Amino acid sequence: MASIRQIAKVTGFSPATVSRVLNHDPQLAVKNSTRRTITQAAHQLGYQAGHLSQIAAMNLQQSQILVLQVPQDPTRTYFSTINQGIKDEAALHGLTIGKWLTIPDQAFSYRSAQKFQAVVLIGIFERAFLEQLYQYNQNLIIIDDYRYFASYDLVRNNYEVATAVVLNRLYQLGHRRIAFIGGSGYPLKKDGHHGDKITDIRTSAYRRWMQAHHLAAHTYETGWHAEEAARAMDEILQSSLRFDAVLTASDILATGVYQAAKQHQVVIPKSLTVASFDDSQQATRLTPALSSVRPHSYEMGKMAVRLALERLLEHRNVPVQAILPANFIERRSI
Repeated sequence: MASIRQIAKVTGFSPATVSRVLNHDPQLAVKNSTRRTITQAAHQLGYQAGHLSQIAAMNLQQSQILVLQVPQDPTRTYFSTINQGIKDEAALHGLTIGKWLTIPDQAFSYRSAQKFQAVVLIGIFERAFLEQLYQYNQNLIIIDDYRYFASYDLVRNNYEVATAVVLNRLYQLGHRRIAFIGGSGYPLKKDGHHGDKITDIRTSAYRRWMQAHHLAAHTYETGWHAEEAARAMDEILQSSLRFDAVLTASDILATGVYQAAKQHQVVIPKSLTVASFDDSQQATRLTPALSSVRPHSYEMGKMAVRLALERLLEHRNVPVQAILPANFIERRSI
């Protein structure tokens, strides 16, 4: 069995660095490439210690995961950041992403999922799709789906709480006439068609909060494009209703609100307060800078891979829900 010094000699790193990497020292700051080099050398030399012995025993480097995603809007960094988290965490542990497919894809079949050790799904898929996939692979990890499932691992943001945090802040500032503009979700089928509409979790949380505070809820369900939000905001501003605050489900939708407000000569935040979700680069580029909820999307991707590793290494078969907090970043739009 190899020693720490032998691994250090092969990799060119100091014995101290090798030891700290193999013992998963959380205080050690090294590049992912360094961790991969040391871990791979340890595998090849037969080093066994604690958790790493399980990795060596299962020959993790030969394991592959399948990633399936719904079509993603290239202008939204939310999903690209999740994707990067998946890639980085898989590389860190020497886990191979065998295929990464956007559904629909002719290369995908339910049966083909059998050859992968786990399947990571990004987005909302129809229940029938998930149930059929589960027949061929029981290690399913779903990112960014807010429904309840008894058999699959889930990784999601705590948007219910985040929505309440924003609304509480608006209430504290004296706002009572608060509108909500948000997109709807449509679960994807294998052939690329969509199932029945699912109300977005932020919309549901907004309605519950308004009801609990004895306020009238006004929801405007749109798609996820700025133009649709601009039309909704234009409708709001032309109506007899006089809102003093608007919450949108994404920064892209908030840009549409800004456009309509400018056209109607409504000054933000003097005459209209605006808050949103995603905390993308757009939030800081808007004038005034947009207050927005920051999700831990990169960590969501990493967490999905960790859950896959748990299933592979520890043979966990009890589904886990990983709910990550989301922080409200207050800027000059409120």
